[in-house]
Amino acid sequence: MKALPFKIPKVEDSSFHLQIDDEPYFYDKLHQHPELQLTWIVKGEGTLIYGDYLGEFKPNEVFLMGSNVPHVFRSRAEYYEKDSLRILAKSIFFKPDLIRKGQAILPELSQLEGLLLAAYRGLKINPEESQKLIHQIDEVFRANPLSRLGQTLCLIDELGKTELQPLSQLPQKSITENQGRRLDDVFKFTLENYHRPIQLEEVADVVHMNKAAFCRYFKQHTRKTYLNFLNEIRLQKATELLRTTELSVAQIAYEVGFNNLSNFNRTFKLVKGSTPLIERRKITTD
Repeated sequence: MKALPFKIPKVEDSSFHLQIDDEPYFYDKLHQHPELQLTWIVKGEGTLIYGDYLGEFKPNEVFLMGSNVPHVFRSRAEYYEKDSLRILAKSIFFKPDLIRKGQAILPELSQLEGLLLAAYRGLKINPEESQKLIHQIDEVFRANPLSRLGQTLCLIDELGKTELQPLSQLPQKSITENQGRRLDDVFKFTLENYHRPIQLEEVADVVHMNKAAFCRYFKQHTRKTYLNFLNEIRLQKATELLRTTELSVAQIAYEVGFNNLSNFNRTFKLVKGSTPLIERRKITTD
């Protein structure tokens, strides 16, 4: 049985399905499905977890996600707290065989077998090229049912010509339902408690495991240690604060759970490749 299987409505009767999410926040359970998923984030910000990848998402970003890879878009905490905030996303779900069957209509699609393989690692559309794809996605949603198939195939063809950034450097594996629920519990716990000290025994208790077993389990399924994952969460939140507040670097370090400034600066440079001050200047310049 697959992990937290997410059933795409009516996709069994067609090669693709269109979905608009207009909600207070994104569906927040780690899940997977056999269809590829092309998602345009119209409104909303938060954390994308895709296999062993963790990063932020924001408006006007476009992602292509592969078949049966665990993933979740988690909205920022304020989306759960403020009624005035909402998310909006437009997604196209399509079966891998859409490309193969589509070759009868567009022989050029035979060149896109590589896209199917690359999508397994998750892909983010280059910001400079996303506007053209956003326009095409919007056209698919506006089209009448008779012309949608052709427009969807043209969109996929355009994807194959577009510069794409892999989210993960390693191929992903689908997971069982029990594994998915355990990982989801760990992710949720971490996102709710990253701002304070977290002991390994404490997070292991969340999934009813001892410390050693949890460490092995987490690394096996995410290809990183829990400490590495926790630091990625903390640094992502720190980057958000650098971008959206005037808090000092020291204040931000303690706000996201680091117990001293030197450790924060060292970890930030190790993971991000630059210092918090350089990152803030870059954000201000942009």
